[in-house]
Parts: sequence; structure tokens; C-alpha cells
Amino acid sequence: MKKSGWNPAAEGETCMTEATETTPTPSAEEEPSAVSENPAIARCMNAWKRVYQAEFKKTKSKVGSAFTAGPAYRCAMPPLSGYENIRDFIACVAHAMLIGAIDVSDGAKLLYAAQVALGTIRRQPAPSKPAAA
Repeated sequence: MKKSGWNPAAEGETCMTEATETTPTPSAEEEPSAVSENPAIARCMNAWKRVYQAEFKKTKSKVGSAFTAGPAYRCAMPPLSGYENIRDFIACVAHAMLIGAIDVSDGAKLLYAAQVALGTIRRQPAPSKPAAA
């Protein structure tokens, strides 16, 4: 039996679709916890925790609640645009794999996507040296 998972629209939320260069600082209700000093990870964990707690109140199932909260974590991850976002995306994926919020096989695919995105960032060419006269 496949579970439907978290639906951000049902919660009045949406996944990030607009590209930004950096991850916004969490609001007062989403302050980073002791789990991480990285604001991106804290934001993902707060999204996961919010959905987990709401689902647990309804079902009293730790496993089901964790499964339902996984998509909330992924929706809170930064977009794959810009070096800082890609770096934070990688940190979020790695953390999620460690805590079980993202399956290892899905995490590997997400890390590959981050690797591809990182490869597309244009690097500044090295400054050219003035020609000797």
C-alpha cells in the first residue's frame, strides 16, 4: 500500500520554485535548532518536524509519520541554482540520508543532480597576465 505523502498545497504551502542565490534565514518559528547551525538544514528539519508532529497526532505511528514528513523536508531544500544553494542542497541531502528522511538510493540521485548543477556553474576565468613588452 503506497502512502500519499505530504501535500504542500493541502497545508497552504508550496515547494520552492523560484530560484534564489541563497537560502533565506529561517523565521522566528523556524529558528535553527541544536540539530544544525546550517540554516538550510534547520529549515528542512523544521519542515520535516512540523509535518511529522501533525501526522503523529493523527496516527500515533512513528514510521508512517516519518514517511509522510519526507516530502516536506525535500520541498524545503534550496533550489539547485547558485554555488551557495547547491552547497546547502548537498548538506541537506547528506543530513537527510543520515537521519532517514531521504532514502539512500533517492539521496544518491539527488547528489548526482547537485553534481551536475555544480558542473554547470560558470567559473570566473583566471585573470590574464599582461603581455611582456
